Amino acid sequence: MSVLRPRPPTDPIEHRPPPGVLSADGHLDPRWRSFLELAERVRGAVASACGTETEGMLEAYGTTRSQARRRDSALFGILDVARGVRESVDRVIVIGDRADRALVDLLLSTCCHPHHDALPRHERGGRPRIWTLGPDDDDDTVQGILDALGTQTGDKLLDAWGVVQVGPCRDAFTQDCLRLFAATADPTARHIAAPAMVEAAAVDPPGHISASVPPASSNAPLPPSFPRKSAGVFTAASLLPAAIAGIDVVRLLEGAAAMARRFREAPAEANPVVSLAVVGHWLAEAAAPLCGVPRRHLVPPRRWQGLVEWQASRIAPPDPHASPATVEARFTTPITVAECRRAPFATIPHGSPGRTADAPRHRPAEKPTVEQLLLPRCDEHTLGQLLEALRLAAAVEASLD
Repeated sequence: MSVLRPRPPTDPIEHRPPPGVLSADGHLDPRWRSFLELAERVRGAVASACGTETEGMLEAYGTTRSQARRRDSALFGILDVARGVRESVDRVIVIGDRADRALVDLLLSTCCHPHHDALPRHERGGRPRIWTLGPDDDDDTVQGILDALGTQTGDKLLDAWGVVQVGPCRDAFTQDCLRLFAATADPTARHIAAPAMVEAAAVDPPGHISASVPPASSNAPLPPSFPRKSAGVFTAASLLPAAIAGIDVVRLLEGAAAMARRFREAPAEANPVVSLAVVGHWLAEAAAPLCGVPRRHLVPPRRWQGLVEWQASRIAPPDPHASPATVEARFTTPITVAECRRAPFATIPHGSPGRTADAPRHRPAEKPTVEQLLLPRCDEHTLGQLLEALRLAAAVEASLD
């Protein structure tokens, strides 16, 4: 048996535009082609504005000329803090505002074991249990976490816990949660403020990233925190909790970098970012009467609810003076995963009672469905591609308005 682990596949994701884009004789609809040309004209500006953060992070981390240079990279700083958390606590509470918490939930639900928290530590690979809190939670949920933290086993590591703050936590509920856990913590608990900008993980001294929570009697303010704006997709605020859970954040970044290159280099007709960006405008042009550009409604697999919440948080709120038709206009985009990570029914013959050969894997999409996103599998590289494609497509779409 080879000591070298095979490199997992990195197949590209696919976007299938609305059926009306292509006529029966194989020609593109003129309106679709005109929007592709318009997107092509803004592509360079969007690529420059969105930057190449993921590629820069990977380049700095991947250098082999000097170990010291890798240690100076932002990604190394994130992974190093994550390693310290894994080795010192067995339970982590991640607290963030709606979009930041949704992004962490998405990474955990797609790339971790579906019942990660229920497994014993050795079956989790030494990674902590992770619970997330955000504005959509209630007091009972918070108290439930406090009750769970109060359960003691007598094992110093298994009883240890910490708090990771992601993003600025401007919501009153998340701020109250931070104060509550700071006041409840024992002297050995850890509080980590994941910076919204990844550079802070490498530039600032380690002591500023991981600080002890003040004792309950100190009446001290919230621990110092670097986040000053909502966390981005590929910043320490999302990568740190993922790395703590054992998710391969390097492959996640590699997937995002691959999609960024594909956006810059692929022709418009074969560019999933450009294609995603123009669907709404094309539908609005074809609508009668014209009701404005409709919104995309993602319908992913059930456990990916964090993706829907993250996408919704990035869309500007509707104009209160607009007509109801304009506000409610939307189209549905189902996301299909071709290959699951495990096949529990593989040993059951097709046609067995209760299961058919063509049983759908995911819930049916809402109507109307006009486009599709096809993912080859559910892993870090694929998810990195998807998130970067949606992020870039939103920027292109905004430039077309």
